[in-house]
Amino acid sequence: MLKRLLSVLAATTLFSQFTHADAMVWKVSNDQGELYLGGTLHMLRESDYPLNPEYTEAFNNSDVIVFETDIKAAMDMGFQQQLMMRMSLPPGKTLESSLQPATFARLQHFAETRNIPIETMKTFKPAMAILMLSQIELQKIGVQNHSGIENYFSTLATNAKKPIASLETPDEQITTLASLGEGYEDDYVNGSLDDLENVEKEFTQLIKAWKNADLVAINTKMIQVMKDRLPEAYSNLLLKRNLNWLKHIEQMIKTPEKEFILVGAAHLVGDDSVQNLLRKQGYKVEKFNLKK
Repeated sequence: MLKRLLSVLAATTLFSQFTHADAMVWKVSNDQGELYLGGTLHMLRESDYPLNPEYTEAFNNSDVIVFETDIKAAMDMGFQQQLMMRMSLPPGKTLESSLQPATFARLQHFAETRNIPIETMKTFKPAMAILMLSQIELQKIGVQNHSGIENYFSTLATNAKKPIASLETPDEQITTLASLGEGYEDDYVNGSLDDLENVEKEFTQLIKAWKNADLVAINTKMIQVMKDRLPEAYSNLLLKRNLNWLKHIEQMIKTPEKEFILVGAAHLVGDDSVQNLLRKQGYKVEKFNLKK
């Protein structure tokens, strides 16, 4: 579904002027150190900038900028080739044979109404077909890969000569993406198509919730829906990764440098959010807000 896909592009993964809006930025600390934690959407429109000032202030106050994965490696041709290989079906299996007839027919109809021949996807897993269609639909409403927060802050960090780090390896991210939909392919495709048919409305609502740090809306529209409809995706895309990141974040707090960690907004919402996991470990987690 688009809510999950935005977490991935969003995930396993952004603004209008913020004069009075809240921001999805937190300060995490204990007696050993502190760092900043910020929520992102991985794809944005150019019109969604500038960012809330809390993001800029957290960047300025930090020594190291941390993303979910290695940004430069993710843009490398080798990464793309490895992803395509891992998202390809084994010999003898096709996209059509991976889905129930009704699901495949719906996917084919959706693609062909967008002048995208289903033949171009026949060797890929259903998740890859959805990923391709999602990028095309988002581009139609002005959403671009290069306009995401990660690229924005990666460029700023490079220009400011600030070190860049990551919470997971490129291979770990590829594994997460390649596992999407496995074992629940029809539910994943049908749910995704439901959202893609209303992509502009869904994306606009998500941007609004993100811009205003409306955690209740994000939890209701994204997290709870995923937990209820696609529990496997919730576990693999969010919960397991949050738990894996925790040990890295705890090590970062102990360093003399101050980090600014940027992860998909979905990782910072709900009972299993990174903040809640840190609170359970005894860390102080407080909203980072500048005086308006």
